[in-house]
Amino acid sequence: MPPGTSLAVSVLLRPVTPSGDPLPLQAYGWLPLLAGAALAESLRELGVSADVKWPNDVLIGGRKVSGILAELLPSGDAVILGTGVNLRQRAEELPTDRSTSLALAGLVDPDPDTVLVGYLRAFGTLYDAYLEASGDAEASGLRAAVTERCVTLDSSVRVEIPGGDVLTGTAERIDVDGRLVVRPTGGGAPVAVAAGDVTHVR
Repeated sequence: MPPGTSLAVSVLLRPVTPSGDPLPLQAYGWLPLLAGAALAESLRELGVSADVKWPNDVLIGGRKVSGILAELLPSGDAVILGTGVNLRQRAEELPTDRSTSLALAGLVDPDPDTVLVGYLRAFGTLYDAYLEASGDAEASGLRAAVTERCVTLDSSVRVEIPGGDVLTGTAERIDVDGRLVVRPTGGGAPVAVAAGDVTHVR
């Protein structure tokens, strides 16, 4: 990839509650979604209409502009969030035709420092509120923020679940633990998915 065409940032988080206790592990599932919502919001402030795809991508016009990866450290009390943003790539420099860059989306000269500062500022606001609420996504407003920006909701989806299972259906909502709730095609009880590769079915 040509130098200067993308932004890569890693953030080390050691989440603790206001009382100083470690954030419960089940609350960590919201962190990639928090990062996606923060990036989408910061890009919108730059004039780019960005949205979140559950669980860890940011899209512009249905094309991926950013991917987010979370890694739990062996200590179990820290997470590294890695975020990559396509800044200036031309179409032929992108890995697939389902990808895009900020330049292709209309941001004439995406400045990496501007993108980074906006992202970290928005991230800090959501993250601080989440910790203040002791990892309660509802009380902190995080669930509402993610839901507002999540284009996966109300879409027909195909979810490849770790282990090899495939689920197709309609994405209905994100539950209190950050899982995607899918109503299966053909009926049956909704299924809460904690991790998986999601494809929006057209």
